[in-house]
Amino acid sequence: MKKIVLGAGIIAVFLFVLMACASGPDEKPPSDIPRFYLNPPQADDSIYGVGSAKMSKLDTSRKMAIARAREDIAFQVSATIKSAITDYAQEAGVDGNNQVIAFVETISKQITNTKLNGVRTEDVYVAKDGTVFALVYYPINEFIMDAENEFARNEDAAFAEFKAQEAAKRLEYELENNPPTSKPVTK
Repeated sequence: MKKIVLGAGIIAVFLFVLMACASGPDEKPPSDIPRFYLNPPQADDSIYGVGSAKMSKLDTSRKMAIARAREDIAFQVSATIKSAITDYAQEAGVDGNNQVIAFVETISKQITNTKLNGVRTEDVYVAKDGTVFALVYYPINEFIMDAENEFARNEDAAFAEFKAQEAAKRLEYELENNPPTSKPVTK
């Protein structure tokens, strides 16, 4: 009888451990996440971005989710990535009694400075737990227009700088070749 109880106890513990391992909290995302968040749409004429937020107020959550979705687009359009990897290893010991110390550190920083005109919100979803998910898109033609405008502004600024340099050269030439003179003061 003791063997049966002991065997049943071992099986129960084994099943408990098996179930605990099988149902880890990070195994799969909750079913209350909208499809667009995990699989954003792909299109030839737009860039899509997604964001989420869970704040104390719905309005703040919505604004933050949309802002994060815009940020997602900004990183897709332009990002400066700085990263560093430190890899250190040391081995010390005597007569086969060696010890190895290893250290690896990875640091990454992503920065974007992108002007996005014309980003539009396509969908906003509120999950049961209050998390707000947002899907926004940026039409490619808006991106092209922004890039052309930026280039035109830079070209105009360069032309204005060139004209200012030319005027300064003319003034310098005139001062060197035709110095100003004053007439004597008469009463």
